[in-house]
Amino acid sequence: MTRVVGTQNRSEFILDPVEAWHRGRALDQMLAAARIPVPRGVLRAPHRVFNEIDDARQLAQARLLNSPLVNTPPVQP
Repeated sequence: MTRVVGTQNRSEFILDPVEAWHRGRALDQMLAAARIPVPRGVLRAPHRVFNEIDDARQLAQARLLNSPLVNTPPVQP
């Protein structure tokens, strides 16, 4: 299925594997800045504590990804 948006051809799927790989790499690089670092080393704790740590990391990453942009104009309804 092909859609033309503006002057660019937008389709649902990228059929060329090399182009799809390049686009995926570009997306990975864009999202790498939002990745929260994982503490290294051995940690011994109950399963409940590991779940709390994971929840805190996911929340911090979601806040980083969903933070409003500084120069974004407000959306008009």
